[in-house]
Amino acid sequence: MINDWKNQLVHGDQLKRKLRTTTQTLAWMAAGFFGIISLNSCSSSIPTASDTKYIPEFHQKYFNKGIDEISRDQLSLYVDCSKCISLGQNSPFFQALVPSWTDATRKYYSIEGNKIRQHRPDSTFLLLRNINETDYADLKTAAERMANENNESVLLTDGEYFQPSIAKGNINNPYMANALKTWLKKGHDVYILSEPYVEPYKGQNFNKKRFYILFTDWRLKGNIYERIMQTVNLDQFPQVEVFHLSADHPQLMSKNAQTTEPNQHLNAKVSPGIGDYEVQDWEIDWKDGIEPLIVNAVNPNTGEPLPDGEPFISGWRIDRNSFGGYRITDVSAKVYNINQEYFDFYCAKDGKQKPTPKIQPAECENFVKIDPKEFSDHGKINLHFDTQNYYPDPVLNGSPYNYFKIDICVSQVEPMFAQHKPMFTFDSIDMPGNQNVSVAASVEQCLTDPDIKAMISTCPVYTIYVKSNER
Repeated sequence: MINDWKNQLVHGDQLKRKLRTTTQTLAWMAAGFFGIISLNSCSSSIPTASDTKYIPEFHQKYFNKGIDEISRDQLSLYVDCSKCISLGQNSPFFQALVPSWTDATRKYYSIEGNKIRQHRPDSTFLLLRNINETDYADLKTAAERMANENNESVLLTDGEYFQPSIAKGNINNPYMANALKTWLKKGHDVYILSEPYVEPYKGQNFNKKRFYILFTDWRLKGNIYERIMQTVNLDQFPQVEVFHLSADHPQLMSKNAQTTEPNQHLNAKVSPGIGDYEVQDWEIDWKDGIEPLIVNAVNPNTGEPLPDGEPFISGWRIDRNSFGGYRITDVSAKVYNINQEYFDFYCAKDGKQKPTPKIQPAECENFVKIDPKEFSDHGKINLHFDTQNYYPDPVLNGSPYNYFKIDICVSQVEPMFAQHKPMFTFDSIDMPGNQNVSVAASVEQCLTDPDIKAMISTCPVYTIYVKSNER
C-alpha cells in the first residue's frame, strides 16, 4: 500500500517536470518565433544619419587615395652639362624657356660627369649661359634624386646616359624607368618636351633631341608646366612635341569646372569636395519622383518609355588621353551602400569616439550605369539608373534617408605609346647609324609596369556621395 502511494508520488513528479519542460520549450519557441518576426520587420530598414556634415571626414578617412603633397615654389633644376645645353644658346625655344627656369628655380644642380654639383639659384641665368661641357652625364642618379624629392624638378638633357666603364652609350638602356615609376606611383605627373636639333661631331651631323623633363603635378597651382604654357606660345615652335605621363587623376572638364550637373527633377543641393569628389543631397522622393520621372522616363514627344530613362547626373567630360601612353576607352560606375558605415561613423563623431579603422561597403549591381555611346562619341560621363535591370533594394534600405557612394572608374585602356615613340629617339653619336632609344625604352618600361597599370585600372576618377530620401 505504502509502495503504491510512493509510486504515484514519483509518477506525479515526473509528470510535473514534463509539463514544466514542455511549457518552457513552448515559451522559448514562441520567443524565438516572435523574435524572428521582430528581426524581419526591422531588417528591411537601417537607421541612417540625419545630414551629410561628416561626409568630408568620412571620405578623408576611408577613401582618400593619399596622394603625396608636393611643395610649391621649390623647383630643383638639374642641368646636363653636355654640348646639347651649350648649343641651346642658339635655340629660340631654349631661350624662351630660360625666364621660367630663372624665376622658378630654388636649387640648381649641374650634372658634370658622375658628379652632381649644387650652385646658388640666384645665378641660374649666368650658369645656363656658361655651360662647362663635361662628358658622361650621370642622368640615372639625377632622375632618381628628382623622383625622391617632395617638390617639382626639371631635367635639361640630351638623354644620352654614358658610363665610361660600359661600352658605348647605353642606347637601349631604360635607365630612367625606375625614376619615372617612383614619381607616378606618388600620384604625380611627368611632362616631357622634346626639341629636335642638329649636333656636329667629328665632321658629321647628328639628328638629336633636347629634352625638358618636368616632374610635377598638374593639380598644383602655379606648377612649372603651367608657367611655361603661360609664357611660351608652342604654336611658334611646331617642331617641339609634348608628352604627358600619368597613372592617376585623368583630367575632367565641366561647364562650371567644379561639380557634375544633377538632373533638375532631383532638386539636388551639390557641394564640391576638396579633391576628386562631391556631395549631393536629393530632396525628391523615389516612388513619386525619381522612379517615374527619371528611372522610367518617357519620350515627351511620343510618350514611349526611354530604354535607359533620363540621365540623373551629367556634365563631366573626360580627357581620354590623360595618361599619355594609354587611351581611356571605357569607364564604369560602381555603387556602394554606405547607410550603416556612415551612420556608425556619424555616431562615433558625435559621441567623440574613435570611428572604425576600416570599412568594406557592399557593392551593389544593377542600379547605375554610364551611357556607353555618349562616352565613346564625346568622352561624356552621363549616369543613368539601370532601367532595364533596375534592382534598388540592396541600395535603398535606409530610414529616414539613404546614403550611397558612386565611384567613376577607368575600366579599359588601350596602349598608344607607339605613335609617340619617335619623339624620344635620336641618332647615336658613339654608334653611328644606330638610334638611341634609351629614353623611349624608359617610358615604355614604366608604362608596362604592373603597379602602374593597376593604378590606372583601379583608382576612381571621381566620387559622388548621395543622400536621398527613403524609398
